[in-house]
Amino acid sequence: MTILIVDDEALARQRILKLLNTTDYFSKIIEASSGKEAIESINKLQIDLVFLDIKMTDLNGFDVLKKIDSKTMPIIIFVTAFDSFAVKAFEVKAIDFLLKPYKTERFYEALNRAITKISQKDLKQQYKSKIANLINYIGEIDTNINTSPSSYIEKVVLKTGKKFYFIKTETIKYITSSAYYAEIFTKDNSKHIYRISMSDFIKKLDPNTFNRINRSTIINNNDIKEVISEGQGDYSIIMNDKKIFSLSSKYKSDFLKSTKIK
Repeated sequence: MTILIVDDEALARQRILKLLNTTDYFSKIIEASSGKEAIESINKLQIDLVFLDIKMTDLNGFDVLKKIDSKTMPIIIFVTAFDSFAVKAFEVKAIDFLLKPYKTERFYEALNRAITKISQKDLKQQYKSKIANLINYIGEIDTNINTSPSSYIEKVVLKTGKKFYFIKTETIKYITSSAYYAEIFTKDNSKHIYRISMSDFIKKLDPNTFNRINRSTIINNNDIKEVISEGQGDYSIIMNDKKIFSLSSKYKSDFLKSTKIK
């Protein structure tokens, strides 16, 4: 069996690869870091199973689906950080998906169900019909999942032992990364740990309020005290609590545009 892993974040692809390597289901694994690469691989190669990230920098997962020949449509396990529109679509059409950050057991459950569909011709045909219905459903409601306000969270749900507690995103000053964990700093000077990558976290947050300014930092624009031009196109960002961050060239254009700095 040939498996394709599609995600624009290398760490996310590596985790799936690591979990797959504990099984003997596959003979070949291919990776794609964009929607365009995914479409090319699926249409040219005989792919049996795809782990497809919903939100990528170039195309979303639904855009990828629309460009795949229905005759060669593989079984797909959708992977998404919390996205109310995507989750609703999957639930309405009874399509399996993984919600980041997912547990190992949940991954294997989805994988085993996919293997069953691949091995049984009638189930595979039923699945193709579900995918066709999903594509039609997306088209009918005409919703852009990349900009839908409903796709942005207002609260972060954290678990400590058996308790769940909630942090309003408006109370977040900034977020820094620590391996696969995010450290959330709030306006009451508390720090919270959340198991998620920065790439997935920024997709959950309203871009009108939050900006990723370098590889390891996301800030709340409303908590910026000042931005200093250091010359040579370099900028330093000073927050209200006097914390200083550097603005990297990769994220500079989007940040300056969103903050209306010319």
